[in-house]
Amino acid sequence: MKATTLQVCFFAILFSMFLTLRAPAAEAPAISHWFVDSLTKVFPEDAALKNQLAQADFLGARNSHVSVQWVLRTRQRVADASVEVTGFQGSGGNSITAQVRAVGYVVVSSNTYKTPSSEIIHPAPALFPDVLLEKFPITLEPDKTQAIWITLSIPSEAKPGEYRGQLVLKAGGAERARNPFTLRVASATVPAQQTLKVTNWFYLSDRQLRGTYGVQQLTEEWWTLLGNLGRVMAEHRQNMISTPLTGFYFSKLALIGAHVSGDGLEYDFTNFDRWVDTFQKAGLIGSIEGSHVLRREDDPDAPASLKVDVYVIEDGKAALKELPADDPRAEAGLRPMLVALRRHLEEKGWMGIYYQHILDEVGEKEMPAYQKYAAIVHEAMPGIRTMDAVDARRNLDIYEKSCDVWVPVLASFDDLVPRLHQHVKNGGEVWFYTCLFPTGKYANRFVDFALVKTRLLQWFNFRYDLTGFLHWGGNYWSPQPVLDTQPLLGESWATGIIPPGDAFIVYPDKEHKSILSSIRLEAMRESIEDYELLRVLEKRDPAAARALAGKAIRTFTDYVRTPAEFRQLHSQLLEETSK
Repeated sequence: MKATTLQVCFFAILFSMFLTLRAPAAEAPAISHWFVDSLTKVFPEDAALKNQLAQADFLGARNSHVSVQWVLRTRQRVADASVEVTGFQGSGGNSITAQVRAVGYVVVSSNTYKTPSSEIIHPAPALFPDVLLEKFPITLEPDKTQAIWITLSIPSEAKPGEYRGQLVLKAGGAERARNPFTLRVASATVPAQQTLKVTNWFYLSDRQLRGTYGVQQLTEEWWTLLGNLGRVMAEHRQNMISTPLTGFYFSKLALIGAHVSGDGLEYDFTNFDRWVDTFQKAGLIGSIEGSHVLRREDDPDAPASLKVDVYVIEDGKAALKELPADDPRAEAGLRPMLVALRRHLEEKGWMGIYYQHILDEVGEKEMPAYQKYAAIVHEAMPGIRTMDAVDARRNLDIYEKSCDVWVPVLASFDDLVPRLHQHVKNGGEVWFYTCLFPTGKYANRFVDFALVKTRLLQWFNFRYDLTGFLHWGGNYWSPQPVLDTQPLLGESWATGIIPPGDAFIVYPDKEHKSILSSIRLEAMRESIEDYELLRVLEKRDPAAARALAGKAIRTFTDYVRTPAEFRQLHSQLLEETSK
């Protein structure tokens, strides 16, 4: 009996060892993967398959960009993960290119002020999707949703038709997930020549860049950085650049130099020319946006008078001085510099692409000084257009004489559109800008607003016959922009913290001495392309273009709010422009 028991135990142990040896390796953790409309922001806590698209079917015009959002979620950590696009077998071969980036999450400490919760997509504090990270591989953390952003670039020569591709996730050298999708290319084409003027102000002096990139202004490294920045923004259809003459807000950068020659000053445009050449080669110019001849203190709370930065002769040398606007030396120093600048612009063939600022957001008490210096600019630089952020609710008759390009803030002219159109009839231009405002039910590009609002911004330009967009915050970064999307404005700001993301729409890429895009910038580029397609449709069928814009935007606060609504109208736009 004992022998039999021992034999049974022995064979049981052998059988257990056999099963252990034959058992398959532990299976890799399952990964949920699905498509979400690129106008829907995906948060780390989103459940698997949330907002899943019914069909992975995307539509785009030629010479345009289409954003595709693929979403991943796993219960276990997955390291060494990368995503690639394969396929694109269709009627046009492989002419379409794909850029794959991971969506990075940034800190929003507080939601946009004076805005109902119905207009906010997620309560703060929280992590919000925004920056686009270009570095793979990445790690998929357990129970955290990760969005992948694919930018499809459709060339103008692409043949209309269906293109089929595959998104493939690999980790540890093995394929872990795969999703097919279809891109339908319409015969509609975004024109090569962009008509909409677009500028985000960039601050490129040591104050803003040296701590971030470790480069000093006017060095070779700095010029390389500017070229890299310019290429990214040009790829996103910005076509103007704020150009410091003898300084700019939050900046001591002067591109115009001077030295004493004979009894007076001779101006040096070497750095100015290199600036223009750098951004022209990058594709960003476009147009040159000359910085303001009048400025306030960098701290908005400072009570000091308006300043003019001009060269004067001191001890036999040229010295750049900030003088009060009512100091006679300010006018005496500014006028000959502007005359010399205009002559130089004419010699270079840049007269037609140059705009000159006078003073930003003129206050009532500042209006006499504004009129005086606007007259100086027009006298010293005949044929040069002036442009400024103007108050649409007052002084428009004064601006009619003093300012060629009006740029009122969105939400300030809802009932004044006919008056703005009158300025255009008088030979001027009208754009609009956003800056801290508008909030509430208006469209804007804040991080805690829906991306549909950002996508519609240039539809507002078309809907109301405006021809440009300006924003003050291209790169007014906090010391750690991913962790702080709401930096202080100047030294302090009396009215409180600014809305998330208002201060910048790109992020520093220190490793490559460049900048990283954001999902807001991607939506803005596609909005600009929509504007140009609306203009194409308007030339052929004005009524159809106006009707379509009117469906998208009924009033300044009543417009399509969901990605599904917008996609229907966008599809109709491509259909109409493809006829």
